[in-house]
Amino acid sequence: MKHINLLITGATGSVGTQLVKKLVNMNVSFRALVRSNDQGDLMAGLPQAEIALGDLSDSHSLAHALQGIEKAFLLTNSSEYAEELQLNFINAAQKAGVKHIVKLSQLAADQASPVRFLRYHAAVEERIRESGMDYTFLRPNLFMQGLIKFGHSVRYERQFYGSLGNAAVSAVDIRDIAGVAAKVLTENGHENKIYNITGNKSLTHFQMAEVLSRVLEAEITYVDLNSEQMREALTVAGFPEWQVEGLIEDYAHYAKGEAAEIFNTVHEITGKPAIQFEQFVYDHLEFFK
Repeated sequence: MKHINLLITGATGSVGTQLVKKLVNMNVSFRALVRSNDQGDLMAGLPQAEIALGDLSDSHSLAHALQGIEKAFLLTNSSEYAEELQLNFINAAQKAGVKHIVKLSQLAADQASPVRFLRYHAAVEERIRESGMDYTFLRPNLFMQGLIKFGHSVRYERQFYGSLGNAAVSAVDIRDIAGVAAKVLTENGHENKIYNITGNKSLTHFQMAEVLSRVLEAEITYVDLNSEQMREALTVAGFPEWQVEGLIEDYAHYAKGEAAEIFNTVHEITGKPAIQFEQFVYDHLEFFK
């Protein structure tokens, strides 16, 4: 029986799904921690994948999933309890003798940040450092795929919303994040490194609207809202209060131009240029057209 020493959490989410594809294409065996049989079924038939049923809130299931694991990819979905769940995983990984954790964090993670999501990522990073395990922190910028949430309004209203003003953001395609993660998880030499992951161009949302207009051959408008209007729109859209407040803080961070810097990490790690925003739109036309 093949010994599996790599564990993937968040394997059925947006980044995780792309990471699994990369690992399968590389013929790398891995164990995927999933919360339900339904999630496990998504990977059924992949000879590279072994499924472990468990939950980051359940230390017993984590101990089972982490048996024999040397390197783990840590990613949780956006949740009010994400920090607590990730810290629980780190404790279990430390007890299980895991040697290296690769954590998906966020660009500008900082425990002194006014943005709660950046504070929580920084707190988890610090706990990993304290654990004595090797680490690699992947800090991506805003996901291009986040725009898919506005697919309905782009298609039917010919507009999308935000509260960034004219600030540019070096947004990144999740396929590039997965590409970097796959390399880090399967190669040596990435221990105790922090990788900022961005696209290779910094665009305002007005410029994104111009690209959408060109590709879709229709006039698409970016509507800039103030924070109160954005809060109301997110609440009406059904986001819970903790996430509304967190996203408002995120937007304020972007609006200050704090996410405009461009890093060449994608090309340096994967050997391929970062996916352009225009290419992202072409590849996801079914959501916008």
